[in-house]
Amino acid sequence: MFNQHGGFKVTLVGDIVLVVVTGAWNAETAKAYSEVFLEIISPIKDKPWGLISDVMEWELCTPDCELLIVQLSVECKRLGMKREAIINTNIESVKLDLFHKYTKKQPSKALPDVFERRFFKTDSEAKEWLKNEGYGLT
Repeated sequence: MFNQHGGFKVTLVGDIVLVVVTGAWNAETAKAYSEVFLEIISPIKDKPWGLISDVMEWELCTPDCELLIVQLSVECKRLGMKREAIINTNIESVKLDLFHKYTKKQPSKALPDVFERRFFKTDSEAKEWLKNEGYGLT
């Protein structure tokens, strides 16, 4: 077993989960993140909720992380995640390929109970989108 590399902060405010991820992740970090994330969402699971993922300081992850991150995303959707806003100043960066790879093309107008992921350059844009989608930081 290896030590965790990289870091994360997960906070629940209202019906939005705020996440900041940093550094280069390995599988141990992805496992710890999944455990913390699932614990944090316990008060809102099974109700619609949104996620803001700030990945501006995140570096690439090891290949064994990818499956763990995808599994967590699937579990989160099962537990009520309907919107995910990803923040990165360079929305075409290599590190976002993981998110693009698993993003299905959505109809032009998403339905409230269908998962939708969007990419933003700023925190305020992400928060505004979630607010317009019916999610709040209260």
